[in-house]
Amino acid sequence: MKINKKLLPIKVHYFLRYAGAAPLVMLLPLIVRSKGLSPQTVGVLWTVMPMVGLIANSICGMLADYFKAYRTIFLASITSLTVGLVAMYWIPELPVAAQASEETFNLTLVGNATLSSSAFLANSSTLALELAGVDPEMTVGEGQAAPLALPPGKGTSGIPEETESVASFLHYPQFWIIVLALLLEQMGITICIMMSDSVCFQILGSERHLYGRQRLWGTIGMGVMAIVSGALVDIYSQGLPQKDYLPAIISCIVLMSADILVVARMKIPYSSDEKLKMGKVGNSLVHPEVLLFLMTVYVMGASLGIVWIFKLMLVEDVALAWNSDFPALKLLQGLVLGIETFGGEVPFFFLSGVIIERLGYTGVLIVSVLSTGLRCSLYYTVSNPWCFLPIELLNGLSYSVFHSVMGAYASHIAPPGAQATVQSVFRSTFYVGLSTAGFLGGLLYNTQGGSIAFLKVGVFDLIYVLVFILLHFLVKKYCIAGEASCVALQDDAKQNDPVNRVPEMEKLFLEKKPQEASGSMSRIHEDTKNECVRFIV
Repeated sequence: MKINKKLLPIKVHYFLRYAGAAPLVMLLPLIVRSKGLSPQTVGVLWTVMPMVGLIANSICGMLADYFKAYRTIFLASITSLTVGLVAMYWIPELPVAAQASEETFNLTLVGNATLSSSAFLANSSTLALELAGVDPEMTVGEGQAAPLALPPGKGTSGIPEETESVASFLHYPQFWIIVLALLLEQMGITICIMMSDSVCFQILGSERHLYGRQRLWGTIGMGVMAIVSGALVDIYSQGLPQKDYLPAIISCIVLMSADILVVARMKIPYSSDEKLKMGKVGNSLVHPEVLLFLMTVYVMGASLGIVWIFKLMLVEDVALAWNSDFPALKLLQGLVLGIETFGGEVPFFFLSGVIIERLGYTGVLIVSVLSTGLRCSLYYTVSNPWCFLPIELLNGLSYSVFHSVMGAYASHIAPPGAQATVQSVFRSTFYVGLSTAGFLGGLLYNTQGGSIAFLKVGVFDLIYVLVFILLHFLVKKYCIAGEASCVALQDDAKQNDPVNRVPEMEKLFLEKKPQEASGSMSRIHEDTKNECVRFIV
């Protein structure tokens, strides 16, 4: 088997970046909460921080294209991500957390599952999800997650209750150090994801359909190291009053340092003659077909965000309704994540290029929204918790293929020299959808219940597919046809442009036919006047 050396560095980057950051990013809400912040405060931070990341993402995308500083911004984002994650470990606890007794560090997992689970396999594979079922695709793949708070009255004596507001922590210096570390982490991860995909498409060139085969190595790295780090943390923490994440910290430092070396030596192709022109970027983005695509990206961001935040919470609710003493809850959660990652995500990242070539950008987008709607609707029908496992195979179509087509389409429409800028626009739109998911999903889950909430999301997505097809048909029929007419009119006008007909007059004068040249000038004058009238009409 021949190895493509041109694509090897980007594959290695994806593997190292996701393997190094995944364990700590998934554990980050839990680590922040263990510092003494209330669940409500953690939720507020995870609502505000992504907005900061979005702003930094948009600015850095334009700067990278304008100054051709792809490597500099790329390396800075990896460094910022690493520093933010590692620094969080050494930030001192707030006084209220330091007073907690040994028993209080067994945090309740949205009801009754605790960090001190006895099943080693489940603990090592789902330790990162202990806070409230935070899904790795969102926290690692997309850079944000809205942690779920404990139900009222379920707080522990050493951790502030859910009702304690953010204002009560503002006078602690540790709180502001935590905010600073989160800022570094959030800006780092959003910019790094954007730069990774932008550089990947620049390396691929016209073979942008092969993006999924590069990105799948990130999923492999994330899945492997999440399990390994979880096991190491469990082993290292034996006999300690709380979980000690030092093994995850060490693995993060080693792998992210290796990633920095890889990116520093990576060949990033670009043309210094291709200047960033915001006018061209704007013209590309305001096209009706592109706007429809962006609207669908937002819908998918909101839908996938609800799945990522609330899915494991639903799994737990259904399992406990099926059997109040369900013995394999942690094992079931680990299998859910394993199947959706290695059974759905990895193979469909590999096949995404073939699927995009066969169906086209629009066809793939329709399939992704359709599969997401079907997935959410099927969640509603589950009464036996083990039935969640086959449904998770749909994650390949609903996430992997969508993620690939989103990046490939952004690369396709990007004007020369504006890859990072257009990628940042599409990423920002997706992040806005994710930010919406926490609020909308929480409202639906608390008022309607988990199963009904997912049913409504699924039905909305299925209806949106019909709306999208109708709007796409109208755009193709009227907007594209109108543009074709405009192009034909412009070509016709160019042919009748006096400037383009000057050579005709010069030829007549050289052939000593001044009268015909004079007549040609009169015809040009008349044709120009007619063109002006036709243009006005």
